[in-house]
Amino acid sequence: MATIRIDPQQLQAAGLIDAEMAQLIAAHALPDSRFGLFVNLSLIMGALAVAAGTIALVPDATTGLLLAIVAVAAAEITRRFAPGASLKVLSAGLALMGVLGLAGWIGWQYEDAPDTTMPALLITMLLGAGAVWFRSAFLMVLSVLAFGAVFGTGTGYWHACYGLFVEEPIMTIAVFGALTAGLYALRSRIAETWKNLASVAARTAFFLVNFAFWVGSLWGDDLGPAYRYSDETDWETWRAATTHVPEAVFSIGWPVLLVAIMARSRNGGFLSVTSTVFLAIHAYTQYFETFGAHPWTLLVGGIVLVGLAVGAAKLMKLPANT
Repeated sequence: MATIRIDPQQLQAAGLIDAEMAQLIAAHALPDSRFGLFVNLSLIMGALAVAAGTIALVPDATTGLLLAIVAVAAAEITRRFAPGASLKVLSAGLALMGVLGLAGWIGWQYEDAPDTTMPALLITMLLGAGAVWFRSAFLMVLSVLAFGAVFGTGTGYWHACYGLFVEEPIMTIAVFGALTAGLYALRSRIAETWKNLASVAARTAFFLVNFAFWVGSLWGDDLGPAYRYSDETDWETWRAATTHVPEAVFSIGWPVLLVAIMARSRNGGFLSVTSTVFLAIHAYTQYFETFGAHPWTLLVGGIVLVGLAVGAAKLMKLPANT
């Protein structure tokens, strides 16, 4: 619902309303939310400070677990018993602190585990349950990303660099492609309360599908009994037992899929815009991967891009099928 700011006294002075109407408008005015937001944020910062100080004084996993449980309980109590939406921001902040704290505790417990599948599944289920219980879109995004870790999909950070890795592109595309399609189909059959969470999960899964295509278009995929970077696997033995899916399969299949999605989705909608962005990323990547940055390739690439821009502009004017 749109919020409109008016000054009843100014309207009364201009002769547009009388004194009685001015008093009636003032009586139905919404309270100033800035003070409430300040209170919520102050409470969140205070809770964070208390948690940080407690962990610094008693630095072990049990302390973190207890604080996470307290945060989740406080979020639920605040959500149920706070008057109106006065502490909505505080409840959301406590929910994030608590659920992420529990996820961190699980990761801590499995820190030395040789197989990360079990902790990734547990964290996925925890984050998903937190997202559904607290209606949190942010936790739903994290839940889908954590599920990607089951298939060796994730990110890494080191000094001034941020990396993306997808160890099993075909598996990632299949699983998250099915998840995306299933969630979009489910969205029209569920209650309005859950549609936003379903949309967020589907869109995050669609991003992971595109990331898997991106990695596959550069290095292909290896379908073997062991991952090639394992210290216990002999390279020649592993290569002889491995089926390699070439990069061309992904490089061709990706734009075909994106163009099909663009043709069937609503113009200006999430799928259409995201497909266009990833199509541009794919073109940019393959251009420099194939031709390099040479003068004549830049000239040809510029001409091709102009042609693609003109074609895309005409395509966007066509009515969408769905």
